[in-house]
Amino acid sequence: MPFKFYKRSTPVVKGVILIIVANTFFAINMPVSRELTPVWINPLGLSLLRISFAFIAFFLMSKLMKVNDKFTIKEHLSLLICGITGTSLNQLTFLLGLSMTSPVDASLIITGGPIVTMLFSALFLKERISLMKTIGVLVGLSGAILILYSSYIGSAINTTGSLKGNLIVVISVFSYATYLITVPSLMQKHSPVNVMKWTFFYGMITSLPFCYKYTGLADGYGLTQVIELAYALIFGTFIAYTLVAFALQLLSPTTVSMFNYMQPVIASTIAIAIGQDILHWLKPVSALLIFSGVYLVVNAERLKRYFIKLAKTQ
Repeated sequence: MPFKFYKRSTPVVKGVILIIVANTFFAINMPVSRELTPVWINPLGLSLLRISFAFIAFFLMSKLMKVNDKFTIKEHLSLLICGITGTSLNQLTFLLGLSMTSPVDASLIITGGPIVTMLFSALFLKERISLMKTIGVLVGLSGAILILYSSYIGSAINTTGSLKGNLIVVISVFSYATYLITVPSLMQKHSPVNVMKWTFFYGMITSLPFCYKYTGLADGYGLTQVIELAYALIFGTFIAYTLVAFALQLLSPTTVSMFNYMQPVIASTIAIAIGQDILHWLKPVSALLIFSGVYLVVNAERLKRYFIKLAKTQ
């Protein structure tokens, strides 16, 4: 039934479904990665394992799908930029920063991604920043900040954050925003599978000199750590990036980045479900703000036409 609904949906709805699932996997991966690093594996090692696994998976997937479209030298330069900004630099800085700070602080910083992406899209892609999109981004940001603030109420969780770790996570935000505005032009001309194969290949090559020494799990690891690592590799990287790649064929970079606001909501919901957090009235309010912001960005043009038509009838 869900597959039939997806198949019959409009391109925009398909893109929204893909990016929602992708951000769900990304959100779950944050506490999973924090459990693994730095106790069981060095964050640099985890980053290289994720990138290398994704490259192998995309390589095999391209062979199975018989995808073999060719790229020009200029496009390979773009793929190199994507590999650095979307995988190696993004993951290295995020995991390294996450290992030094709290997941709450990291989540809060990530919510700045849509604003950076919107500004980059305007500067480099000449994407017009409409008033409706700006309002949507700010409404979503306010909801994300509110839900993260609610996590601090009655707790001392913020004491686990660090300035150094937070600044490193900021680098990952700018890096991923650069990736989001670079990769869509490649996605429009080539198979997303082939684009991701080369993206992760370049990411793996540029990560290798810095990370190859740190890929082993610490002594004493058990089944729990193996399952967490498997999740980070398969769902938190390969499948999530695959869904983002296909979503970028259907949605703008700014719209795709807007769904980053979902991650704190999902993480908070999971924490409540497993008894790690309690339901506070701020959380449903913040969730409403976030989804309202997403709605405004996704439907910016349609809402603009509606208000113009409404003004003419007055």
